[in-house]
Amino acid sequence: MKGGIRVGAIWGIPLYIDPSLVLILGLLTIDFSASYTRIAPNLAWLFGLITALLLFTSILLHELGHSLTARANGIGIEAITLNFLGGLTSMKRETQNPGTEFKVAIAGPLVSLALAIVLLWTAFLLQAIQPIISIVALQLGQINLVLGIFNLLPGLPLDGGQVLKAAVWKYTGNYFTGIRVAARSGQVLGWFGILWGFAVSLSSGQFLSGLWLIVLGWFILANAGAYLQLTDLQQALSEITAETAMTRDFRIIDADMSIRQFADEFLLMRESETQPLFFASSNGRDRGMVIPSEIKNSDRQEWVTKTINDITKPIKSLDVVELNTKITEVIKILETKKLRELTVLSRVGSVAGVIDRGDIIRALSQKLNWRISESYIKQIKAEGRFPLNLNLLEIISQIST
Repeated sequence: MKGGIRVGAIWGIPLYIDPSLVLILGLLTIDFSASYTRIAPNLAWLFGLITALLLFTSILLHELGHSLTARANGIGIEAITLNFLGGLTSMKRETQNPGTEFKVAIAGPLVSLALAIVLLWTAFLLQAIQPIISIVALQLGQINLVLGIFNLLPGLPLDGGQVLKAAVWKYTGNYFTGIRVAARSGQVLGWFGILWGFAVSLSSGQFLSGLWLIVLGWFILANAGAYLQLTDLQQALSEITAETAMTRDFRIIDADMSIRQFADEFLLMRESETQPLFFASSNGRDRGMVIPSEIKNSDRQEWVTKTINDITKPIKSLDVVELNTKITEVIKILETKKLRELTVLSRVGSVAGVIDRGDIIRALSQKLNWRISESYIKQIKAEGRFPLNLNLLEIISQIST
């Protein structure tokens, strides 16, 4: 997910910064400057600012570890975003196997731990000859050590959760099981962080430290829950087929019927607000979809002599799917081609059903026990678009198989 203000790009990867980082930068500068007041009182604020900026640089390097590893494994990167909780790498698609998932996930913490080793060793070497720089390196080394270890905790949305997901995925062979185990573990970590935060605030009086733990725990808990919801939706999408979601809301009519008879029986006298779908059939075979709007191109005097065949689009010219077509593929076709519906063909090539966005939402609601009224389904059908808060095309692009 991209967010914030774009400030440039690194190796072609767009970099975004959340505006909240300005406030965090100020708070960190104040906090870090306290470490330099004794040794360099006149430069304490400057070194506090430098340390804060280098901390953000460390977080950026952590995210670049994820990004460059993903790119090396053929996964495009949309952006890196730095925010008040750290950083986020947005990939264009999910990894397709547990091995790649593991490598991408572990790369960030390894960068942080490598930085910690280098910085702590630098602090040790310079403590006698460059004490100020030694303090900078010491603080950054300690933070990167904590950052690396913390991110390896086994629960989503942390990197360790992605590692756990990869391990369970590899062991079970099931992508969704991997996510569920890692997300449940993340929920446990989240609750632990919240309870620990309350304990710190109440027992030691360190209110700000306790509040930070509560916020961090809530963040982990909320994101782990979001992973579970998304996983339920993605698994439902991967299991539903066109046959499951389609309806038979169409009419089969004789292809040899005159346009006059068709107009009188099905168009002029209809009471429904929505235009039904018609398919033409002759000699026991479905020929195609009737296009009523083509009637406007015919002179009324010709309606008696012209037949439905003249306003029928052949099946071979239609966008069609088969009964066993995954609903994910149906969504891709509907969205990329901007179609209102698709025709579903049986195994022998006859019209088995039709499917539109409303039918897909109905199938999902039945699968996931969503409470969606039939009137809302009809609204989706009439508008010809999915709900604005449900970007199914993006969601299915994140499904790994």
